[in-house]
Amino acid sequence: MSADVLALAVRATTHDGVRPLSEQTVIDVRRLPGAPADESATTHLVIEQDPDAPRPGVIAYAHVERTEPPSAEIVVDPEHRHAGHGRTLATTVLERWPDTRFWAHGDLPAAKALFGSLGLTAVRDLWQMTRPLRGEWSELPDVTLPEGFTMRSFELGRDEESWLAVNARAFADHPEQGRMTLADLQERTSEPWFDPHGFLLIEHGDDLAAFHWTKVEPAEPGHSVPTAGEVYVVGVDPAYQGRGLGKAVTLVGLHHLRNRGLGSATLYVDGDNTPAIATYHRLGFERSAIDVMYAEGPSRT
Repeated sequence: MSADVLALAVRATTHDGVRPLSEQTVIDVRRLPGAPADESATTHLVIEQDPDAPRPGVIAYAHVERTEPPSAEIVVDPEHRHAGHGRTLATTVLERWPDTRFWAHGDLPAAKALFGSLGLTAVRDLWQMTRPLRGEWSELPDVTLPEGFTMRSFELGRDEESWLAVNARAFADHPEQGRMTLADLQERTSEPWFDPHGFLLIEHGDDLAAFHWTKVEPAEPGHSVPTAGEVYVVGVDPAYQGRGLGKAVTLVGLHHLRNRGLGSATLYVDGDNTPAIATYHRLGFERSAIDVMYAEGPSRT
């Protein structure tokens, strides 16, 4: 089933221009059949085409992460839309977990209509922001670390525990990033895109004070080299906040991506994180896409 779901996601991405599944969901799908049900933190629901159909297989899929509250994603094959499959999956999820929150990547009209018809409202925005690294308007400010701070690359087998501790403190109030475990980290450092030279650590003596983890996906079809990079995670230990490290460590990663020859950089930030958005605007980023979370409760507006 794993290959069928991933192929479905590719078809939806090609049709919509938006990836329907998050990175963590794709990792979970790759693990299928995965751990026993009582050990797994996720549930996978599928609707399959009749075996005698011209192209049998998975035509709709829902991923449910059983957190508190649960969160879910749904994708339907473009050739099988407008047949109620998305509604079937969404209502099945809500019957089992009534407080589930649903991500609508790209906030496409069909998703907006579906969740609205179920009485759900938009409760969270996740912005994608982009800035050029080449050409006009791409100039980057020089970066100098505050006195007493040094930079080096992440070392596998050495830095995992200290990074997890700082990440947990830096994202204590973040519903996803702050829960990252050693297993989560190891899954990502095993991905084809992982490059320790792009995982930059800022230290003060023996302390890890801040970090900028960049991400560069393999080149897309038709391109010999990658064209864009991502500000994957930027964090500052609360003990070192107020020293100008946030801007400095962000610029360190952007210079790294530009030096790799990439044409643009993207990042994700919560739409209500006004201070971070203001900082990214000052660094030349503009909103380029949006993901919206739908749930019962008051609207984000």
